[in-house]
Amino acid sequence: MKKLLITGASGFLGWHVVKHSPVAWRTIGTWMNNSAGIHRDSEAVKLDIADRDAIWRTLKAINPEAVYHLAAASSPSYCESAPKESKLLNVDATAWLAEMCAERGCKLLFASSEQVYDGFGAPFSESGVAAPKNEYGRQKLAAEQAVLAISPDTVIVRLAVMFGQSEEAGKNFLSQWLETWRKDEPITAFHDEIRSFLSGTSAAAGLFLLLEKGAEGIFNLGGAESISRYDFAKLAAEFHDLPQAKIIRKSQKDVETSAFRPADLTLDLSKAKDIGFVPQSPWK
Repeated sequence: MKKLLITGASGFLGWHVVKHSPVAWRTIGTWMNNSAGIHRDSEAVKLDIADRDAIWRTLKAINPEAVYHLAAASSPSYCESAPKESKLLNVDATAWLAEMCAERGCKLLFASSEQVYDGFGAPFSESGVAAPKNEYGRQKLAAEQAVLAISPDTVIVRLAVMFGQSEEAGKNFLSQWLETWRKDEPITAFHDEIRSFLSGTSAAAGLFLLLEKGAEGIFNLGGAESISRYDFAKLAAEFHDLPQAKIIRKSQKDVETSAFRPADLTLDLSKAKDIGFVPQSPWK
């Protein structure tokens, strides 16, 4: 049976990747601070991706045919406040892993972000100019460039903001909204922040499709429809039968944030569609 090593398997996307993995793959997930987040169907090993030697030892011991590199410092606010520490995780560790995968001959798939785009001039295609406006986006783009310089056959996936079931995995924004609503408290949602919302299930399916097809290079993955966070919140409340859910409608300019928030990150999904990816609409 082929082995798939998943860094960051205790996070939201990692949990979904394990849950939806094909039977042909034996999954081994890594964790650092949250072993409970590993899906029950995965083997689990502890790995500090900031430790280059530990990465090498793990790859040597497991000898996987493929690696999904999902681990990251994914909070834009944290990256702004701690650029040196977050760069170690987001850029340096990714480059180390790419070097080691190339040396060992295993396929690497790297989870990047829609934040590499600036939010002006949507929809964004992979062939367009990436011009990130926050530290997290700059680090993801730097990691992409390092990986492709080392191993051009790597798959890089620029993922839209994700939502869905999380259980013990890292909470996504939707699970936090639901908790807030069930306490009869309001959430705030921007009416002028547009995203191609992507379910965790659809994201996992897209990653395995790219692996199965032997894809190379950069791919956008997102949902079928791009809508505002405010409209998404209304759909979420309706789907979860919470008619009394309180939603405060605001503009980005009304809220001060530590990291730049792109206004419209609608993704052009043509390239992924061409190899068989079927974008899903939220709640359908």
